[in-house]
Amino acid sequence: MSKTQMQDNVWKVKAKALDRYRWLLLRERYSWIGSFLRFVRDALRDWSFGVCARCRVSKSLSPLPCDILLLQSAPKVIALRRKKLLIEALLGRGHVLIESALQSASVFLRQRQLKAPPFPVPTRYFGFAAHAEWLVCRYTPKLLLNDRNGSLYAPFLRLALNMRKSLLVQLAHATTLEKSQRLGMNDYDYYLLFGASSEAALRNRLLRFGESTAVLTGSHMIDKTFDMPMARPSTRTILVLGVGPDKEKEENYQKSYRVVSEWASQHPEILALVKRHPRSKAILWQEMAKNHENMEILPAETSLADALARASIVINFMSNAIVEASLAKRPIVYVNAGEETDIFDQEYAFGSAIKTPEALAVRIQKIEQEYAAYVTVTEKFSHFHLAGGFQGLERTVATLESLMNGTGFPRDVESMTLPESLPGK
Repeated sequence: MSKTQMQDNVWKVKAKALDRYRWLLLRERYSWIGSFLRFVRDALRDWSFGVCARCRVSKSLSPLPCDILLLQSAPKVIALRRKKLLIEALLGRGHVLIESALQSASVFLRQRQLKAPPFPVPTRYFGFAAHAEWLVCRYTPKLLLNDRNGSLYAPFLRLALNMRKSLLVQLAHATTLEKSQRLGMNDYDYYLLFGASSEAALRNRLLRFGESTAVLTGSHMIDKTFDMPMARPSTRTILVLGVGPDKEKEENYQKSYRVVSEWASQHPEILALVKRHPRSKAILWQEMAKNHENMEILPAETSLADALARASIVINFMSNAIVEASLAKRPIVYVNAGEETDIFDQEYAFGSAIKTPEALAVRIQKIEQEYAAYVTVTEKFSHFHLAGGFQGLERTVATLESLMNGTGFPRDVESMTLPESLPGK
């Protein structure tokens, strides 16, 4: 077989493997018949997308070369500026970085952001492959930092990049402890993770597509601003970490919110600060705060570090911000009045989940009485979830530079192979 034919096979084999992976994802949730119907529906939708893409392939392309292409999951994510520290650090070291986002299919069809892949791809995956090829040809990055979990573009981005001796790096924007099926996508050259708990959770998944090298860099959103002195329990200020807008619609989380609201009404002597999720409009909290003079909804632009600096104790439901809170030496109270799975093992670290306002009052009082001991427990918790502690940003930048330069990882950065897992293959 010629070299060209071998390369041709790689793209076709990848498409065939994606079919199997997507079928297995469906079978995790649905019966055989339900899975079959959904598989056919998705295949027809993808085939239609591919037909349209073939008709909209661009005949010309304006190159915009860079060292690093940061590909966010959607345009709205750019406005959240969650990668501000990383972008500033990389630009400050002289790297040419461009931040972009995956648009909807209708947008890049209309704007002809499509380039024919170098080898034949089945029509069902042509649109994914053609947009991936367009991105790589337009920006010719040494590294492409991908943000979207579960993206079907990722396997084709990797193929297109590797042909040019460039790399696809998945940049985790949170711990990878959720049960979300999107975390089954593992087709990256390197997968930068927050810590040991993230790697263990991915390794324990039954279904993983592709093989990557997992790198425990820590969080690129953490720097020395979270290196805070231990607060005084006499501060009596509680920081409440809200969940995302999708979770806020669920009854389980609404029950937990009500527990905190009722507790606040019974303890006007303690100030409750509410740190909303970046995508949340905090409507539920605003309704609850109307009758509570001691409940303050922090402005959306308030940084997590600034919010933590004001607090002596943190109430968490199921927010990844618990990692930063524990690193900042703030004792954690886990509130779960519903039946949500404790993905962070908070009960193991901090005690049983709080389900009533009365239990919350007792736990807070106990923490205030044994404050230093609870801080020690919190610091141990952070070490498991977060490699490198306050050095996360620095370690991430150093790792990315080592990949661009073809040198070894920094001495204290651990890496390991995260293999593919497709049952029955």
